[in-house]
Amino acid sequence: MSGNPYRPSAARGFKEWFAPLAISAALWWLSSNDISFREGMLAALLLLIPWQAYCRWQRGGTTRLPLFSMIGIAYWAAFAMPLFLASPPTDPRTNKLFSESIVFQVLVMTVLGVAALGAGMKTPFSPLNPARMPDISDSNRAWRYLFCVLALGTLLSTGSDATVYALGGGGRQLILQLASIVPVTICAILATKQADGTAARSQRYALAVFVAARAIIGISSGWLGATIGVGVILGLVYIYRFRKLPMRTVLILIPIVLFLQTGKSAFREMYWTGKQTGGIVDKARFWMQASWDQWSAVFGAKHQTGSYTGNSRSALFSESIDRLALLPQAANVLARTPRDVPWQNGASYSFLIASLVPRAVWPDKPSVNEANRFYQVAYGLTEKDNLDAVSISVGCLVESFMNFGWPGVILIMFAIGVILGFMERTLMGPESGLLFFGVGLALTNGLLTVEAQAAQYLGGQLQQIALVFVVFLPVIRRRKRRPVAFIRPGDSL
Repeated sequence: MSGNPYRPSAARGFKEWFAPLAISAALWWLSSNDISFREGMLAALLLLIPWQAYCRWQRGGTTRLPLFSMIGIAYWAAFAMPLFLASPPTDPRTNKLFSESIVFQVLVMTVLGVAALGAGMKTPFSPLNPARMPDISDSNRAWRYLFCVLALGTLLSTGSDATVYALGGGGRQLILQLASIVPVTICAILATKQADGTAARSQRYALAVFVAARAIIGISSGWLGATIGVGVILGLVYIYRFRKLPMRTVLILIPIVLFLQTGKSAFREMYWTGKQTGGIVDKARFWMQASWDQWSAVFGAKHQTGSYTGNSRSALFSESIDRLALLPQAANVLARTPRDVPWQNGASYSFLIASLVPRAVWPDKPSVNEANRFYQVAYGLTEKDNLDAVSISVGCLVESFMNFGWPGVILIMFAIGVILGFMERTLMGPESGLLFFGVGLALTNGLLTVEAQAAQYLGGQLQQIALVFVVFLPVIRRRKRRPVAFIRPGDSL
């Protein structure tokens, strides 16, 4: 036995090398798409890179969470998994399949971008010492305040016009953040205390009530992400505590997400487009029923011709994966830039600078959606008259290519990696306090949303952090430094 004293080298090699390759091979074998050998190899590499990073972190990483691994997996899910399981990428204007060369270039771009992101995150840029940062008070008085804030955030998250526009149109963004980042941070703190075994009974009850309420409100409002986000927080706390993936949770969440994705369009058509009204329970029941009708139609019923719907099953499953895929959009961008759409030379990043200024200070500042609107019109996804009805973003990676081509993929993704590395070491480092770690957990949901462009992906982070600290000011105290010990493989629990 060598290397890790808790695991034989052969078993470690199987886990670190063979497992991701076996997953890629299985997806390739199950796929009905025409995939070339070089496409399959790049897709496997996109899974191998974050998986290797996760295994290294599990053996001895110093941060509380493997942030690069999680973001890398998100890129694999958005670019590589659709290669196997989604519909083949097609041109939105002609409906013709993109060539193998274009798809291959997209995968090359993704590998380069993920590698540059990882290199940037390893850059030792840490101007703040998390050990000297303040933390929250753990007194009963402080928690009574936080419970009130949690209840208020839950109330605001119902999304009614009376709450969203309580401060007028200019205060809408503030209300939305009070309903999202603030209560989710408290949820993350409660979950961390529960994992550490320091949660009081009232804190455990508050966590359970919030998780249940968030799930119901998320489903009833048409935003699946709100429900998934809480599950992600709990999964991240599990990874922090035990240094391994919560496989049971993952195996439960994936089918739930795929199941609910099919009913989302019917829900939004009914309650968003059709302006139908209903209570929280009625809306949640409608979404569940709409999803059940879709899946039961293809798994248990027959067409009018009498034949079973095997092809429809594949189509419905592909539709669920298509909603998460960035591969078709990236292929469209690579095929049309700069042939039809010139390089933007940094124009879209002007919205990133504007996003750093609160709207209360700059009421007429340009919206981050302007970057999405340009992309939608220039690349033939949406007509100008329909921009108010749909918003589509292409992600930081593809946006970097839109602006500066191949050099931009490496330079921009490296710069983003430097920023994320600083956040990881400050918010998730071994000496980060409960408050900082809670903020880091709450922000991770957004960092895993790789379809967001830079203005949305990075621009709002600073404002959200500032808002959390303003809300938490009454309970923030100077922190006493204490040694932090991680649970490593082989340690007794």
